[in-house]
Amino acid sequence: MQRLVRLLVLLAICLLVFFITREIYRPAPSSEQVSSTVLLERVRPVLKLVTVEGDFSELYDHTDTWTYNQLLAGIPSFRKRAIVRVKARVSVGYDLEGMQVTADEASHTLTLEAAPQPQVLSVEHDVDYYDLDEGLFNHFSPQELTAISAKAKQRVLDQVPQSGLYAEAEKQRDAIVQVVRALAESAGWTLKLGWEPQDGRSRLKG
Repeated sequence: MQRLVRLLVLLAICLLVFFITREIYRPAPSSEQVSSTVLLERVRPVLKLVTVEGDFSELYDHTDTWTYNQLLAGIPSFRKRAIVRVKARVSVGYDLEGMQVTADEASHTLTLEAAPQPQVLSVEHDVDYYDLDEGLFNHFSPQELTAISAKAKQRVLDQVPQSGLYAEAEKQRDAIVQVVRALAESAGWTLKLGWEPQDGRSRLKG
Protein backbone atom coordinates (compact mmCIF):
# COMPACT_ATOMS: atom_id res chain seq x y z
CA MET A 1 0.00 0.00 0.00
CA GLN A 2 2.78 2.39 0.92
CA ARG A 3 4.54 1.56 -2.34
CA LEU A 4 1.43 2.53 -4.30
CA VAL A 5 1.16 5.78 -2.38
CA ARG A 6 4.80 6.58 -3.12
CA LEU A 7 4.25 5.89 -6.83
CA LEU A 8 1.21 8.19 -6.88
CA VAL A 9 3.12 10.94 -5.08
CA LEU A 10 6.06 10.55 -7.50
CA LEU A 11 3.68 10.68 -10.47
CA ALA A 12 2.02 13.80 -9.08
CA ILE A 13 5.42 15.48 -8.63
CA CYS A 14 6.44 14.58 -12.20
CA LEU A 15 3.19 16.00 -13.58
CA LEU A 16 3.63 19.16 -11.51
CA VAL A 17 7.19 19.62 -12.79
CA PHE A 18 5.99 19.02 -16.37
CA PHE A 19 3.24 21.63 -16.25
CA ILE A 20 5.47 24.19 -14.50
CA THR A 21 8.23 23.67 -17.09
CA ARG A 22 5.75 23.95 -19.97
CA GLU A 23 4.39 27.23 -18.68
CA ILE A 24 7.88 28.64 -18.14
CA TYR A 25 9.10 27.80 -21.64
CA ARG A 26 5.83 28.46 -23.46
CA PRO A 27 6.60 30.97 -26.26
CA ALA A 28 5.05 34.34 -25.70
CA PRO A 29 2.23 35.20 -28.10
CA SER A 30 3.53 37.28 -30.97
CA SER A 31 2.53 40.91 -31.02
CA GLU A 32 2.64 42.29 -34.54
CA GLN A 33 1.90 45.90 -35.27
CA VAL A 34 1.58 47.26 -38.78
CA SER A 35 1.49 50.96 -39.51
CA SER A 36 0.96 52.31 -43.00
CA THR A 37 0.28 55.69 -44.50
CA VAL A 38 -0.83 55.98 -48.12
CA LEU A 39 -0.63 59.41 -49.71
CA LEU A 40 -1.99 60.45 -53.08
CA GLU A 41 0.78 62.74 -54.33
CA ARG A 42 -0.58 63.92 -57.65
CA VAL A 43 -3.57 63.57 -59.96
CA ARG A 44 -3.14 64.38 -63.63
CA PRO A 45 -5.52 63.96 -66.56
CA VAL A 46 -4.49 61.58 -69.33
CA LEU A 47 -5.94 60.68 -72.68
CA LYS A 48 -4.77 57.16 -73.44
CA LEU A 49 -6.50 54.38 -75.31
CA VAL A 50 -5.66 50.72 -74.72
CA THR A 51 -6.54 48.68 -77.80
CA VAL A 52 -4.84 45.33 -77.19
CA GLU A 53 -3.29 43.33 -74.34
CA GLY A 54 -0.77 40.50 -74.41
CA ASP A 55 0.05 37.93 -71.72
CA PHE A 56 3.67 36.81 -71.45
CA SER A 57 5.33 34.05 -69.45
CA GLU A 58 9.08 33.56 -69.12
CA LEU A 59 11.68 31.67 -67.11
CA TYR A 60 14.70 33.92 -66.59
CA ASP A 61 17.92 32.14 -65.58
CA HIS A 62 20.54 34.24 -63.82
CA THR A 63 23.90 32.78 -62.74
CA ASP A 64 26.62 34.72 -60.96
CA THR A 65 30.10 33.45 -60.06
CA TRP A 66 33.01 35.09 -58.36
CA THR A 67 35.51 35.87 -61.10
CA TYR A 68 38.30 37.08 -58.84
CA ASN A 69 39.99 33.74 -59.08
CA GLN A 70 39.36 31.10 -61.75
CA LEU A 71 39.92 28.35 -59.18
CA LEU A 72 37.20 29.79 -56.94
CA ALA A 73 34.84 30.17 -59.89
CA GLY A 74 34.58 26.41 -60.23
CA ILE A 75 33.63 25.83 -56.59
CA PRO A 76 29.84 25.66 -55.96
CA SER A 77 30.23 27.59 -52.69
CA PHE A 78 31.24 30.66 -54.72
CA ARG A 79 28.46 30.36 -57.31
CA LYS A 80 24.84 31.48 -57.06
CA ARG A 81 21.91 31.02 -59.40
CA ALA A 82 18.36 32.31 -59.58
CA ILE A 83 15.62 31.05 -61.88
CA VAL A 84 12.86 33.64 -62.03
CA ARG A 85 9.38 32.92 -63.33
CA VAL A 86 7.78 36.04 -64.78
CA LYS A 87 4.15 36.47 -65.75
CA ALA A 88 3.34 39.80 -67.36
CA ARG A 89 0.41 41.53 -69.00
CA VAL A 90 1.39 44.23 -71.47
CA SER A 91 -1.17 46.84 -72.53
CA VAL A 92 -0.54 48.44 -75.92
CA GLY A 93 -2.41 51.42 -77.25
CA TYR A 94 -2.17 55.12 -77.97
CA ASP A 95 -1.41 58.34 -76.16
CA LEU A 96 -3.96 60.66 -77.76
CA GLU A 97 -2.71 63.89 -76.18
CA GLY A 98 -0.51 64.65 -79.19
CA MET A 99 -3.13 63.86 -81.83
CA GLN A 100 -3.89 66.83 -84.10
CA VAL A 101 -7.51 67.29 -85.14
CA THR A 102 -8.69 70.14 -87.31
CA ALA A 103 -12.31 71.06 -88.07
CA ASP A 104 -13.50 73.05 -91.09
CA GLU A 105 -16.90 74.49 -90.28
CA ALA A 106 -17.50 75.68 -93.86
CA SER A 107 -17.12 72.24 -95.43
CA HIS A 108 -18.08 70.26 -92.34
CA THR A 109 -14.83 68.33 -92.53
CA LEU A 110 -12.84 66.80 -89.69
CA THR A 111 -9.19 65.94 -90.42
CA LEU A 112 -6.89 63.76 -88.36
CA GLU A 113 -3.48 65.01 -89.44
CA ALA A 114 -1.23 62.12 -88.40
CA ALA A 115 -1.71 58.56 -87.24
CA PRO A 116 -0.81 57.96 -83.58
CA GLN A 117 1.86 55.34 -83.10
CA PRO A 118 1.15 52.32 -80.87
CA GLN A 119 3.18 52.13 -77.69
CA VAL A 120 3.35 50.20 -74.44
CA LEU A 121 1.07 51.98 -71.99
CA SER A 122 1.47 49.72 -68.96
CA VAL A 123 3.09 46.49 -67.79
CA GLU A 124 1.70 44.42 -64.95
CA HIS A 125 4.10 41.68 -63.92
CA ASP A 126 4.50 39.15 -61.14
CA VAL A 127 7.91 37.74 -60.28
CA ASP A 128 8.27 34.36 -58.60
CA TYR A 129 11.71 33.04 -57.68
CA TYR A 130 11.26 29.52 -59.01
CA ASP A 131 14.67 28.37 -57.81
CA LEU A 132 17.13 30.30 -55.65
CA ASP A 133 20.48 28.56 -55.19
CA GLU A 134 23.06 30.50 -53.20
CA GLY A 135 26.64 29.51 -52.50
CA LEU A 136 28.07 29.39 -49.03
CA PHE A 137 30.19 32.49 -49.67
CA ASN A 138 28.12 34.15 -52.40
CA HIS A 139 24.61 35.34 -51.54
CA PHE A 140 22.00 37.47 -53.30
CA SER A 141 21.57 40.90 -51.78
CA PRO A 142 18.17 42.68 -51.86
CA GLN A 143 19.60 45.07 -54.44
CA GLU A 144 20.62 42.16 -56.68
CA LEU A 145 17.16 40.58 -56.45
CA THR A 146 15.60 43.92 -57.38
CA ALA A 147 17.96 44.22 -60.37
CA ILE A 148 17.12 40.66 -61.50
CA SER A 149 13.41 41.48 -61.34
CA ALA A 150 13.97 44.62 -63.44
CA LYS A 151 16.00 42.67 -66.03
CA ALA A 152 13.30 40.01 -66.28
CA LYS A 153 10.68 42.72 -66.87
CA GLN A 154 12.88 44.35 -69.52
CA ARG A 155 13.24 41.01 -71.34
CA VAL A 156 9.46 40.86 -71.61
CA LEU A 157 9.37 44.40 -73.02
CA ASP A 158 12.05 43.44 -75.55
CA GLN A 159 9.73 40.75 -76.91
CA VAL A 160 6.84 43.16 -77.56
CA PRO A 161 7.97 44.34 -81.05
CA GLN A 162 8.19 40.72 -82.27
CA SER A 163 4.93 39.66 -80.65
CA GLY A 164 2.60 41.28 -83.20
CA LEU A 165 0.93 43.47 -80.57
CA TYR A 166 1.77 46.69 -82.43
CA ALA A 167 0.23 45.42 -85.67
CA GLU A 168 -2.88 44.27 -83.82
CA ALA A 169 -3.11 47.65 -82.10
CA GLU A 170 -3.06 49.37 -85.50
CA LYS A 171 -5.92 47.16 -86.69
CA GLN A 172 -7.93 48.07 -83.60
CA ARG A 173 -7.12 51.76 -84.16
CA ASP A 174 -8.47 51.60 -87.70
CA ALA A 175 -11.62 49.84 -86.50
CA ILE A 176 -12.20 52.65 -83.99
CA VAL A 177 -11.63 55.22 -86.74
CA GLN A 178 -14.37 53.59 -88.79
CA VAL A 179 -16.77 54.00 -85.85
CA VAL A 180 -15.79 57.67 -85.53
CA ARG A 181 -16.29 58.07 -89.28
CA ALA A 182 -19.79 56.64 -89.06
CA LEU A 183 -20.68 58.98 -86.19
CA ALA A 184 -19.29 61.99 -88.08
CA GLU A 185 -21.19 61.13 -91.25
CA SER A 186 -24.40 60.64 -89.30
CA ALA A 187 -23.98 64.23 -88.06
CA GLY A 188 -23.36 65.53 -91.58
CA TRP A 189 -19.58 65.77 -91.34
CA THR A 190 -16.81 64.16 -93.39
CA LEU A 191 -13.78 62.53 -91.76
CA LYS A 192 -10.45 62.66 -93.54
CA LEU A 193 -7.29 60.90 -92.40
CA GLY A 194 -3.68 61.90 -92.76
CA TRP A 195 -2.68 58.26 -93.20
CA GLU A 196 -3.87 55.18 -95.01
CA PRO A 197 -5.47 52.58 -92.72
CA GLN A 198 -4.42 48.96 -93.09
CA ASP A 199 -7.68 48.05 -94.80
CA GLY A 200 -7.05 50.78 -97.40
CA ARG A 201 -10.61 52.11 -97.26
CA SER A 202 -9.75 55.68 -96.24
CA ARG A 203 -7.22 58.12 -97.66
CA LEU A 204 -6.54 61.80 -97.17
CA LYS A 205 -7.68 63.77 -100.17
CA GLY A 206 -6.05 67.01 -101.14
